[in-house]
Amino acid sequence: MKVDFSEVQGIIRTCRRVTSRHLIFRFDSGRGARAFIRELAERITMADGDPNSAPDPLLNVGMTFNGLQALEVDQAMLGEFDAVFRLGPPTVKMALGDVPGSRSDPANWWENRFATDDVHCLVHLYAQSDDAAADAVQAVRQLADSTGVTELIPRRDGTILSGRWFAVRKMHFGYTDGISQPDIFWDDETPPRSPEQIDFRNFLLGYSTDKYASAPSSGAAADFARNSTYGLFRWIYQDVAAFNQFLAVQGPELFPELPAADAEELLAAKMMGRWRDGTPLVLSPERPDPQLAKSNDFNYAIGDPDGQRCPFSAHIRIVNPRDTPLDPVVVEGVPRVLRCGMPYGAPLQGTTDDGADRGLVGMFLCADLRKVVHSLTSWVMRNDFSPVYNANRRVQDPLFGNRAMPGTRAEFSIPRVGGEVTVKSLPDFVHTKGTAFLFYPGKTALIGLSQGAG
Repeated sequence: MKVDFSEVQGIIRTCRRVTSRHLIFRFDSGRGARAFIRELAERITMADGDPNSAPDPLLNVGMTFNGLQALEVDQAMLGEFDAVFRLGPPTVKMALGDVPGSRSDPANWWENRFATDDVHCLVHLYAQSDDAAADAVQAVRQLADSTGVTELIPRRDGTILSGRWFAVRKMHFGYTDGISQPDIFWDDETPPRSPEQIDFRNFLLGYSTDKYASAPSSGAAADFARNSTYGLFRWIYQDVAAFNQFLAVQGPELFPELPAADAEELLAAKMMGRWRDGTPLVLSPERPDPQLAKSNDFNYAIGDPDGQRCPFSAHIRIVNPRDTPLDPVVVEGVPRVLRCGMPYGAPLQGTTDDGADRGLVGMFLCADLRKVVHSLTSWVMRNDFSPVYNANRRVQDPLFGNRAMPGTRAEFSIPRVGGEVTVKSLPDFVHTKGTAFLFYPGKTALIGLSQGAG
């Protein structure tokens, strides 16, 4: 089986541009929604071209479960879609870590401008310039107006969600992004280049097997969904001032033998599992190494079994445990996702909060949304998936955990030769501002949705 990329939306392979815009829509009638999708389908970037030479904008579109219902897709067919996708983010909020009463409470999402259930469609636009992005936004808005589709504005100031790289592949906390994307083999008629390559069935629907299960799994629904993918869309605020303050205070206390600036960098590396240039701690625990900045050739069970190089709760050790032993109850293994995110808001230096909104607009693409939500996001909130956490299975990801999560401890332990040290009372560095579960239809599904088939 070889994937035909002309049938797959381009977001599955790239979203690399300087800036992005994310437009949110509600469908007010099935006829208008189908007309909108029919016209939009002609502009969607498919995965068969060279993304580096493709003209602006790169355009992709995803629909929520409510959006598919508004498009009048057959209910029996919809019943075969991924269970978590059908339930929606507010229903599975605890698995996502969006605890009621906390700043991540779904009741506060979208700056209270609309309810998550009203979100039917997201259009993602990626461009090399603000002018090109503005033209693309205007064109999509004109199409929405002409077809009776309502745009939902997520900010109180009337602006839309937009992203922009302010440094080469750097995020707000200073870490380099885009290093550990899965290496996928898209043609299983030839053997993979290496054991590390991942089967495309982890990401595309319509090819379900016993080993790589996805929903819909068979029949007409699977035919309809073939070459589509699911996405977890997250609007995440990042408290850069609080993060910088934490490093400035805790770094020198934890590593008094180092100059203050070096201590801060080491603590930041321990929390992520990589130095901020991307160097893995497992390969270079003392300092960043430019030669290793993009390396993914390392493991934990053999390379760092005691966590003295990379702490067990470091972010990358949670979301990709590699060869870490999993509990027998974790029978499905480690979910793999494709990440397509971009920072939003102006960068901030120092420890004083300027009150500006900044963070990450992220998309996480996969063929099994249920597994991702109930594994990866749950593991971030509570590290209880491996025997390496036997001493305390209530710890969290130090960067992305919600400290209001019941049954957890706001602690971060750093194993050292002279004995483990533990940071108490971790603050919240992030909170959720909006979430949508999306279905990114392949060409067959796009045609069906636009014509009212299915």
